[in-house]
Amino acid sequence: NALREEGILVNQHESPYYPDYTRSMKRAHRRINECFPVCRVYQAHIPTYPSGHWLFGFASKGIDPLEAQLYRWERLGIETRYYNPELHRGAFALPNYVISELKDDA
Repeated sequence: NALREEGILVNQHESPYYPDYTRSMKRAHRRINECFPVCRVYQAHIPTYPSGHWLFGFASKGIDPLEAQLYRWERLGIETRYYNPELHRGAFALPNYVISELKDDA
């Protein structure tokens, strides 16, 4: 209720690699999914984190990170050395074992 209509929530979903972390990931995903109509999970590889494979949750009342953000970015015309829309889109492409774990708990 505290989140504005145009707001987003981003949280750590832990690592899908270790069983204890997988349970935390599934619990976080389930709870957020119960509260928000738009829920997505994305990943990053962070060598200093356990397993190096880390997940994050994105939630909102209506903003889809794969639709709205990409079009806004392209309109800005900013040139960067790292970020691009394909990298953004790719972060939301999850391995099959992660998809399976998240579906098992839906």
